[in-house]
Parts: sequence; structure tokens; C-alpha cells
Amino acid sequence: MSPPAGEPGRRPTAILYDHDLMAVAGLSVAAEMGLAVPRDVSLLAWDDSQLCQLTPLKLSAMSHDVFGFGAEVARRLLTVLKGGTPATGPVATPVLTPRESTAPPARTT
Repeated sequence: MSPPAGEPGRRPTAILYDHDLMAVAGLSVAAEMGLAVPRDVSLLAWDDSQLCQLTPLKLSAMSHDVFGFGAEVARRLLTVLKGGTPATGPVATPVLTPRESTAPPARTT
């Protein structure tokens, strides 16, 4: 038996998944719970793989430059290994690609 969907004010309005496959599973779980995506809950994937565009409801996603991320981390590591002080701050900035699985939260009255 599926868990109850709960009252709108007591459940999250959005869920961010750290893997696209998990976000696809989230679509199924939302349907099993009687929740409509994105009307009742928004779903956001992280990797923005091709999988995000192959689902019946195209998943919104955060995309990131994996190779650029790795290169910058390697540069910072080499700096430390050479006795230097590495740069601080974010290594990379992800980019939002909105599609069909996200919307503003529904108003509750």
C-alpha cells in the first residue's frame, strides 16, 4: 500500500534528486501517491543526462561541467601539493534547465 499523500501544507513543494535515475523514480512514486508533477510537487534532477528528456514528463535539471569541475579540483590539489594556498570559493556553478517537472508552489488557503 502506498503512503498517503498528506495535506498540501505538510509536504514538500519540491524535491531535488542528486541523480537523474532517482528523479525518474520520483515521477513514479509521485504518481503512486496521487500527486501530480508539477502541480502538487516539483521534481528537479541533478545531472541533466539524456534520461531527463526521455521521460513522458521532461525533467527540469541542474547541469554542471563535470570535466571543468574535475580540472579545477585537480589544479587546486596540485597547488596544495606544491605547498601553495588553493583558490577558495565555488569550483563550478550549476545551470538550471527548466522543463516540465517544475512550477511555482501551489497556493494553499
